[in-house]
Amino acid sequence: MKRHVLLNRVLGVGLLAVTVLVPVGQAAQAQGKKSKDLVPPIIFQAAGPIAASIQSTVDAFRAALGDPNNGNNPPPLDRSGRREINWDGGNPPVDITTAPVTPFNFFLNTRGGQFTTPGAGLSQGPASGGPQGGLEVLFNNPTYGATFSAFSPLRLFTPVDSNITEALFFVPGANPNLQPGANPAQPATVRGFGAVFTDVDKPNGIGRGGRRGNTRGASTLMEYFDVDGRLIFSSFVPPSPGDASLSFFGIVFDEPLIARVRITTGDTAPGPDDDEKRDIVMMDDFIYGEPQPLF
Repeated sequence: MKRHVLLNRVLGVGLLAVTVLVPVGQAAQAQGKKSKDLVPPIIFQAAGPIAASIQSTVDAFRAALGDPNNGNNPPPLDRSGRREINWDGGNPPVDITTAPVTPFNFFLNTRGGQFTTPGAGLSQGPASGGPQGGLEVLFNNPTYGATFSAFSPLRLFTPVDSNITEALFFVPGANPNLQPGANPAQPATVRGFGAVFTDVDKPNGIGRGGRRGNTRGASTLMEYFDVDGRLIFSSFVPPSPGDASLSFFGIVFDEPLIARVRITTGDTAPGPDDDEKRDIVMMDDFIYGEPQPLF
């Protein structure tokens, strides 16, 4: 098994708080800085059976990124605050299940987030219900209504035909006449990025024999990259046993170093039953620092 280094700024709040171990070499260089000069991020993580289990950790993460929540407000801003995506479409929340699409550009110009997957696309939808019957109909699996729960009702976010989601960041409002598939003019980086997950079952850490992907290994992974594509941080997401549990993982750097985030949800793409052999995981709220222009 690989040796591990313990990052020294860990904040765990909620019913479950676990220590993050990062394999040597994964705290790589960032924007010309050597790994020994890179200030480790503050880590926020929690997991438990209900929303209250992670609420205080999510609130602490928001506070670390700073106020306000900039919503859909375009620049100029003073580069403070954060952006949030809860997939629910306003008040009252929207319960429509969207067809899978990649790149997922619905929040690209308004909030500076673009999301892609190597699968068929990314979809929003409630675990069950709504006009299209929710994710249990999208994936033709009636067990999903009880397997997953929303942190902020009603909808969840998921890749289809894959368990990989990638996030890229851009300056919000840089292209007000955004066309489908187009990018804003200004790529950006963020100080921090965190996400809520539902039904992370498998234990946090490396599986038996140091191998990932077996039934005893962790299933859900967050990987953070700099503008040069170098991995600057990675960690598994803390689990909580039982159906419809909730987990949160996020990090905050002192500087806007994060250009891309790769999220591995579960150990297989949604569709099969969530059972002892397969850990199927969905996502809810994304929270990240105000995107900062690269130039």
